[in-house]
Amino acid sequence: MKTKNFWPQVLGTTLSATFGAASILAAGSLAHAQSSRAGSKQPRLVMAAGDVVKMAVGERIVLPYANVTRIITDDDDIARAFFQSGNAVLEGSAPGSTTVEIYQTNGTPKVLTIQVGNAVSLPNALPGRTETPLSPAPVPLPESGAITPSQSPLTLSLGVSPAPGNASQALYTLTYGNPGPNPVQNAVVRFPLSEKVSLVTGSASNGGRYDASQREVTWNLGIVSAGLVDQKLTFRVEPIERTPTTFAGIASIEDGSGGTVQSNQVQYSTSTTPLLTVFALPDRFLASKNGPILGDVKGIESQTAVDRLVNLGVLSGRPGNLFYPAAPTQRAEYAVMTLNGLNLRDLRDITQIKFVLGRRSIVNLTIQNAAGKNVVGLIRNTTFDAGENTAIWNGRVGAGFAAPGRYTYVCSAKDARGQITTLKGTLNIVPQTPLNPTGVPSFIDVKPSDWFARYLAVGEKQGLFLGFPDKTFRPTTAISRIEATAIVVRALGLEDLAKEWSNKDVGFLDYQNTPKWGRGYQNVATTVAKTAAARPMMKGTPSNFYEPLRDLRRDEAALIVQRLIDRETTRRITVSGAMVPGATVTINSRSVEADDQGQFAFSIDSSNAVPTTVAVIDARDR
Repeated sequence: MKTKNFWPQVLGTTLSATFGAASILAAGSLAHAQSSRAGSKQPRLVMAAGDVVKMAVGERIVLPYANVTRIITDDDDIARAFFQSGNAVLEGSAPGSTTVEIYQTNGTPKVLTIQVGNAVSLPNALPGRTETPLSPAPVPLPESGAITPSQSPLTLSLGVSPAPGNASQALYTLTYGNPGPNPVQNAVVRFPLSEKVSLVTGSASNGGRYDASQREVTWNLGIVSAGLVDQKLTFRVEPIERTPTTFAGIASIEDGSGGTVQSNQVQYSTSTTPLLTVFALPDRFLASKNGPILGDVKGIESQTAVDRLVNLGVLSGRPGNLFYPAAPTQRAEYAVMTLNGLNLRDLRDITQIKFVLGRRSIVNLTIQNAAGKNVVGLIRNTTFDAGENTAIWNGRVGAGFAAPGRYTYVCSAKDARGQITTLKGTLNIVPQTPLNPTGVPSFIDVKPSDWFARYLAVGEKQGLFLGFPDKTFRPTTAISRIEATAIVVRALGLEDLAKEWSNKDVGFLDYQNTPKWGRGYQNVATTVAKTAAARPMMKGTPSNFYEPLRDLRRDEAALIVQRLIDRETTRRITVSGAMVPGATVTINSRSVEADDQGQFAFSIDSSNAVPTTVAVIDARDR
């Protein structure tokens, strides 16, 4: 790779300097420059702030400044700065524009604008100039006589990247060497830490030590043999504050003679990983299993509810695998359906797997069994924007359902730069526990041998089923909408409120048709009693009639029992998942702390099984 002395004599077709209104020559004229090339006094190069330097990718320029102590490039991807044999050197890395600050022991820093292009695309710097042979020696300055290079033959460069396995930390890599013909004694490498970061304890390789008073990491290398190159030293740092942070670093290497060589300076900015956290809410849910296919519900409005209740064992249809959705619901049938629905208690039959992205990414989310085999792909190669997203799983696998047991969800996100973050969590599918009722009800028209007798005994004991004044239950009689409404309100524990609301009128046009004993139940069920989705437990018709005395159809009964299962109630649920190091997750106003493996689990009391707040701050990951 050719190295150019940055001097007017060598400004040819691939290198030029522009100085705005100022002349590039000491005398301010092209004629002066031409006479200088003819052998008279060397032209003096004036480098003022705002100068523009054009160079080609791969070219190196030796900066003609004495006593340079530090060089800072704004973008190392375009041009990088380093010291070589005591000289300050710039090298073009990629097409683009950046700036470089040059610090000397005296005076204010000089600022150059560096424009790097492909060699074939750069214009001539000055017409009529010819390129002279390059000298490997530093170019003398008229005012300083010559740059006095460091006598140390050591070299040092610095790089930084996200730490493998822990993106919240920055990994610094120092590469040093001695390309000279003689060994160097008492070599020491130093790296002063930015005030914005702290050293990760134990991360300095090769016996590196940390001086807390100086905030400096040092390596006492001793003898560096001649010809020894590409030697690596590494250490990790992490930001002190959990806020977006940009910090710079520069290292130096010195020998026993006092010669010091500085590395290039690098900057590192913390931002976000593609995936910040993933968690299941709740992390345990009730197993479903394929029940009989009821042939007469396909395509009807309540099909989803009927199918769900069949898979949960809440209802089973009638002989011949038929449901008869438009038929009246018998009182005993409704009683059994209600008790089976209540038997699910606080367990839900679905879970939400939530994932929060730090930036727009392609996401894959799979469920694995205990053997590590994929059983279902919930999300496949789908692009999501930054923020919170949700996948719902009810245990469905193909045409069936996953068996009860422990499962792992695996979420990976790949951003536009190709960075991939993968997080895992676990969840449990709990087997169904069918209701095993016992006892005999007091109703005189129910025999102990009736298939519904034990259910009525349980419901009577719980105060759900009251029967009629003549001590009958009338199990095969169709249940009316207002009777079904009363059972729902009792099941929700709102009987006392119904008594308080018995004289209210919530606006149904046929309110006067509702029996006085049932008005409080109707008022509560259509207003206060809510599902987890904040919808009323009972509804009227589109024309605002309640039809309290009409027989309850079987499809209506299925919808009501489904709402009862999804009722708004305080549930004690467990949330568990994983987060990347450095992220802070808040769920339902609770700050979540992860263990050493990045996993977390905690219980919350939730009225709707949906987190009210999910906040993620990722101040460190990149």
